[in-house]
Amino acid sequence: MKKYVLALAALSALTVNADTGSRLIASGGITSIEGVAGGGITPWAFIGGYASKEEISYNANLQYLSLNDYSLTTAGGSISFYDRVEVSLQRQKLEIASGLTSNVFALLTDGAITNANSATIEQDILAVKVKLFGDGVFTQDSWIPQVSAGAQYKKNNDFDSSLSLPDGSVPLPNIGVPQLLGAKDDSGTDVYITATKLWLGAVNGYNLLTNVTARYTKANTLGLLGFGSPTDDDATLEWEGSLALLISPTTAIGAEFRTQSNRLGGLGEEDTISDIFVAYFPNKSMSLTAAYVDMGNLPLQQSSSGFYLTFNANF
Repeated sequence: MKKYVLALAALSALTVNADTGSRLIASGGITSIEGVAGGGITPWAFIGGYASKEEISYNANLQYLSLNDYSLTTAGGSISFYDRVEVSLQRQKLEIASGLTSNVFALLTDGAITNANSATIEQDILAVKVKLFGDGVFTQDSWIPQVSAGAQYKKNNDFDSSLSLPDGSVPLPNIGVPQLLGAKDDSGTDVYITATKLWLGAVNGYNLLTNVTARYTKANTLGLLGFGSPTDDDATLEWEGSLALLISPTTAIGAEFRTQSNRLGGLGEEDTISDIFVAYFPNKSMSLTAAYVDMGNLPLQQSSSGFYLTFNANF
């Protein structure tokens, strides 16, 4: 954890005097665990950063999510062009404690193997988001939201990474955790459309943000457990939403949800993801977000909830 704190401090020092753009503070949201501007688990229609129609802005982000025997670290960056297009690249790293991998082996081998090393699953996400129409902030005389469309290409780098035992042996060569749980592919592309509206002074004078996202995806647990299955390889339509109240010009509180399909069943059964968050924007150069996240069911951990921290730097 110490290395993440040092990295946040270094990014903070770099961004104190950054020229970050002309848009209103907090209007770019934060960065999700998949690298897209919005909330922590779902994208918004707003383009990341603070670039106006005549500007380009840059973002760097770092997140850490602790889930008992799982931990997820993500980091990446994005470029936003003229408040119209956002391009991002994100690396996710899921660490799985040895106790869980040992239990997986025990179940798969009927108790013949009861001890295994810890495992790591890494995934890269290349994404693009394009603003289609609307302005979610300044068109207060209309109910029409800002609408954007996006795509995320996800590549699971440990789909066939062999799991080892403490003695160094590899009982299942070239089979990683996603394959063990029944995933079919190591990559896939999510396509989504999202609508966002900021209602100025809507709740006792406070600004209220609403967002809904429809996603077409084959990903299992965001893609960290691969894509599709031999019995169900069709993409499904999933729904996501955000509700945030800006209790001051620099602070927002809110909640999110994100539905998931359940192709793998058994150990890989998925639930809806949800969170409750507080986001702080001291200036346009940086933001800090803390959240309580419930990932639902993860393999051999039915209650997978924990705390999430994210840091965003804008240039």
